[in-house]
Amino acid sequence: MAFLKWLLLLLSLSLAHAQTPEQELIVKVLKLLTYKGKSMVVYEHQPAVSLQGSSFESLTQECHQAGLVYGMAFESLPSACKSLPRFSTDYEIFQKDKNSIGAFYWRKGRPQLRFNKERCEDFNIILPQELVQYAQ
Repeated sequence: MAFLKWLLLLLSLSLAHAQTPEQELIVKVLKLLTYKGKSMVVYEHQPAVSLQGSSFESLTQECHQAGLVYGMAFESLPSACKSLPRFSTDYEIFQKDKNSIGAFYWRKGRPQLRFNKERCEDFNIILPQELVQYAQ
């Protein structure tokens, strides 16, 4: 009986840290983004797919420590984050928001990834070769 309880505890802990396929894709993309040779520290703001519980280690709860904002509803960002580059989980926000460098969203049941080349250059974000094909 004790073994069964231990096994259930172990299983629940492993499931708590499991990534969804969407999280896995976004984590891979965000890990590839760099600013002046350093990995990006990310502030999460109301995303469609949260990175909480994923393997992404550069997530911060403090906006002033971030180099990138991930999410949507950017109009309600804390003032310290207003000038940061953004990675959206909504295509329309990506198109309209001048600080949005990229987006991961779903269209017709398929995941989509887009980057705006000019906005990335404006923020000195260099897209690695793996992501250049998604720039427009």
